[in-house]
Amino acid sequence: MTPDLFGDTTTTTTVSPLVVPGWTATDLPDLRAAADECVADARTAAVPLPDEGPETVTVKSGDSLGKIAKRFDRTVEQFMRANGLSDPNMLKIGQVLLVPRQRTEEIEVPGGPVIRFEDLVCIIDTRVIAYGSDGRTLGGTGQILVYVRWPRIEGPRDSPRVNGRLSGLTQAAVKAFLDDTATSVERYGYACRESVEGRCMWLQHQYEVLLATDEVLSLRNTVRRLSPGAAGESAEILTETFDLGTGLPLAVADLFDPATAWVEAVSAEAVTRLDQEPWADERRHAGAGPEVANFARFNLTTGGLVLSFAPFSVGGSGTNTLSITIPYRTLDGFWAPDGPVARLG
Repeated sequence: MTPDLFGDTTTTTTVSPLVVPGWTATDLPDLRAAADECVADARTAAVPLPDEGPETVTVKSGDSLGKIAKRFDRTVEQFMRANGLSDPNMLKIGQVLLVPRQRTEEIEVPGGPVIRFEDLVCIIDTRVIAYGSDGRTLGGTGQILVYVRWPRIEGPRDSPRVNGRLSGLTQAAVKAFLDDTATSVERYGYACRESVEGRCMWLQHQYEVLLATDEVLSLRNTVRRLSPGAAGESAEILTETFDLGTGLPLAVADLFDPATAWVEAVSAEAVTRLDQEPWADERRHAGAGPEVANFARFNLTTGGLVLSFAPFSVGGSGTNTLSITIPYRTLDGFWAPDGPVARLG
């Protein structure tokens, strides 16, 4: 379960930074070291190259799957999923088994890969007294919080390219956020316009699997943050959809027949659906207008094409985490004949 790090907060407005009364800009090496340690914790075990392969074990005389699982501190079910076994009693001497990595949580989608979720939680004590917007202390030292949850493909369908990209995106996001917050604390002290229990600097990334098949993995990442200089929390949806055959991310244009007016068709469907949303306004005609870049934040699902939008591009703050679904059938004739949507059947 995702921890409630943030409480009820409003949407962001960035203004000039607050400065703690009497604060003098100073280097904070302990804070920088703690930030570096958090970024290092986001680095998972090296993704094995295809010719190296994951860790394996060879079945010997007297072995059972239960004994092997116990030896590696895993469960029988984990070994069965990682190796595609249907009967734990059908091992053969000399058989080579994949050793599943230790996991915090994993899900298995019928017909798709085994997906494990990695968790990163950092609570960094800045050792700097936290102040509110009224110039009064908040009762302790300021904290910087990071909570990131991201997926990793495992088992026989392991994809080093997909795993490497997701790990890299996570590391980059955490590093950028911590660099910004550490710099702000060094320059201005720990000053809050809005805080929850004395905290006003945090980052959360929460991935969801919207589709997982043998060919496609589609992920939605809800990002929430409160950054220095912001009067409230910001939120947005980022997306990643992968071709598991190549391990490369798909662009929205890869879904459609380039000989058709698909951009205009998607725009018309999007604007129609946004008309029904209470937070959308006239900005939808620009943010969902007929430009390819407007539909870069997409997901594939079993029920249709899901679109999300850049913050404030189609309406008020409520649209920052808004998604709309366009049923595939409404865009029949526009999909690429041999593209990802056509292969969904």
